Amino acid sequence: SRLGTGTGHSEAHATRIVEHALDLGINFIDTARAYGTEPAVGKAIRGKRDSVVISTKSIIGNKEWITPSELADSLNKSLARLGTDYVDVMNLHGVTADQYPYCVAELVPELKRQQAAGKIRFLGITETFGRDPGHRMFETALPEDHFDVIMVGFSLLNPSARDRVFPHTLSRDVGTLIMFAVRRALSRPDALNELVGSLVDDGSLDEGLDRN
Repeated sequence: SRLGTGTGHSEAHATRIVEHALDLGINFIDTARAYGTEPAVGKAIRGKRDSVVISTKSIIGNKEWITPSELADSLNKSLARLGTDYVDVMNLHGVTADQYPYCVAELVPELKRQQAAGKIRFLGITETFGRDPGHRMFETALPEDHFDVIMVGFSLLNPSARDRVFPHTLSRDVGTLIMFAVRRALSRPDALNELVGSLVDDGSLDEGLDRN
């Protein structure tokens, strides 16, 4: 998600990755304020904005949740970093089941105001897959139909979205983005063993599972 900047590479390196992706025909770029990649994406899409779909996100916060005015400010800063006057998808980032009612009551109206102003094309929301592997937030959110796009965790380790999420997105014509499809645990055996062990320890997997 950080285009190499999380492992010591420069912003210029990240920009080159996005430019190469665009040259290969990729036309959807997902970024976020929290990733720190919006400036790199902005430089890469300069002169190509009309041919690229851009998705970005604003965090809700932990102890103190973001206010509508802070959300608007976050969007404006994202637009400045991306060098554009609109984003195709604006997501509320990593929303928990407990945060969801506040998001609907306070933040969705602000997103719609920004949409009416032409700064957002579609409203999106992403889950906290690591803490909500059963998609509890989406069980509430999808039937209420406030969002055009969602981002959901889905992988070989946890494909539960196939039964718990996808039927709802399909029936409601909600755009679906996938996260956690390929992560450290799926590319490094030691990391996979560590993850399975932690899932056994916290009761998420059968205690009789051989973690080796």
